[in-house]
Amino acid sequence: MSLHPQIRSTGAAMLGVAAILVCLGLPPQAPSADYGRISGIVSDPQGMPLMGATVQIIGPMLMGLPSGGNVVEKIITDAHGRFAVERLLPGLYSLQVTAATRFPILRTGIRVDSGQSVEQSFVLADILAPVRLHVPTGNVTNWGDDWKWVLRTSAATRPILRFQERPRTKSKTKSAKAPFSPSERLIAMNPGQSRSHALTGDPGMGSVIAYVRPLSENTDILVAGSLAASSIQSTSVATVLRRDVLKGDPQELALVVHQLNLSDGIALGARNTPDGRGNAQAISANYSQTRRVLRQLILTAGFDFDYLYAGQDAMSARPYMKAEYELSPASSVVVRHGAARVDSGQSLLDRVGALTSFPRITMQGYQPRLERLIHSEAGYARRIGGKTRFEAAVYRDQFQNAALWGFGNSESLSALAGNFLANPAADGVTLNAGHYTSSGVRAALVRKIGNATEVSMLYAMGDALTAVEAEGAPQHGPVKDLRSSLKTRQTQTVGGRISTRIPRAHTSITSSYLWIPAGRLNSVDPVGQANLQIQPYLGVQIRQPLPSLAFLPAKFEALADFQNLLSQGYVPVNRSGGESFLITPAYRSFRGGFSVQF
Repeated sequence: MSLHPQIRSTGAAMLGVAAILVCLGLPPQAPSADYGRISGIVSDPQGMPLMGATVQIIGPMLMGLPSGGNVVEKIITDAHGRFAVERLLPGLYSLQVTAATRFPILRTGIRVDSGQSVEQSFVLADILAPVRLHVPTGNVTNWGDDWKWVLRTSAATRPILRFQERPRTKSKTKSAKAPFSPSERLIAMNPGQSRSHALTGDPGMGSVIAYVRPLSENTDILVAGSLAASSIQSTSVATVLRRDVLKGDPQELALVVHQLNLSDGIALGARNTPDGRGNAQAISANYSQTRRVLRQLILTAGFDFDYLYAGQDAMSARPYMKAEYELSPASSVVVRHGAARVDSGQSLLDRVGALTSFPRITMQGYQPRLERLIHSEAGYARRIGGKTRFEAAVYRDQFQNAALWGFGNSESLSALAGNFLANPAADGVTLNAGHYTSSGVRAALVRKIGNATEVSMLYAMGDALTAVEAEGAPQHGPVKDLRSSLKTRQTQTVGGRISTRIPRAHTSITSSYLWIPAGRLNSVDPVGQANLQIQPYLGVQIRQPLPSLAFLPAKFEALADFQNLLSQGYVPVNRSGGESFLITPAYRSFRGGFSVQF
């Protein structure tokens, strides 16, 4: 028997209303008893919440992610500094919290139980909060609060590689005292490139804060902090004390602490890190002192020390010695031995850039290794006129755990597991090429043309690494030991660099090219190339001043930088035994940004 349509519609409406009332009357559904929850708040020492802080949760498994091994989840704090992660499987988790210009915090051993919520609170201190400087009384230059801000991305953007003439030391009998450099502030933003040198170059968008203060007329102190964030997060804090700067016999003591977070998909081996994290910490210390022992003889001595902890310990200690004897006012003989040091210049940018560079790291059998270079050289330098400088030298480089840059897919690199460090941001890896020695000669010429152009030319001969396959003897089967697939071969390189400034536009253009024979995996004489600011293959850098603002007395400058513009130098390895991976002396990279100086 069918009901009247009006009766049927009325009954359906009543049933819908009843269902809604029943749902409203039920208590809210409690979290599933099979999962847990982590929440918390991030604030500064004054109790103010930090919005936009990055929180990494590292643990056995999160819902929605593939199983097998520890995984990582990233979240961002809200406007109230709060964060929360739901539906976590029971187990032990680690939390790492980072924020710009603040010290990161890593907290491990956080237990999550079924049906329970764990509350955590983090207080991130400012990077310069513990710095307290005491200025002695007396005749001290008052700089006030002259802060110098620097934001940077990579060593390639910092002009630390410079072929600079050392000014002749003035006689100590002169009573005139040179003043300190004027106050300088610099703000710059440069996005990081994707094809960076694996662990030593460009980790991504970052910032540097530096503070220089004179303690007396011949002493100053530099405190600098560097913070960069991308898939690889690095933090560096440096302190440098210089004495006798104006006397001509300077002393410098530097201490730098580095931290590199590799937890986002970059593991150093499960056997080395029990919770699967990939963190590396390093301490770098160096000391140097220069003294004029005779009127023609200047001696410089010091040491470099690096300590690394990345699941296992690694350290490197290298002495340094340099003797320069002036044959005449225009010529000199230089002998040096020990750690490879490059004249980084005296500007704040140069000093901070050289300090905050992270040591070059490789892996061998899941054990971290530090690249080490001992450079010995005997050279002759002569100034011709006032605009030309010629240099000739014989050198010997001893490489230990030499680092090579390459990339390939997981199948081509599977046989080298535990012998490379991956960098997902650059789609590349760092490979350990072992130990080898290179001996050769170098000739360099630097010529200034007018007031706005400088031309440099370089010829170097030495030993470079090549792949066995590149020599016409292909291997059979996949490469299991990279060192057995490489050998040294005598190599000649020729390079040049030209830097000029367009008069009316004030545009600064620098272009360099270093020719490396085909099949070479690296170049020769890295110290000579660094002093001349010449990098492998074609590189172009353009700096363009921008119009200033009337209300802001500052200098604006745009930057464009291109490295290995023609994508040269990629050498395939293991071509016959399976899929190839590539090794190259330099990655191709593009970068742009701007700076403000006032």
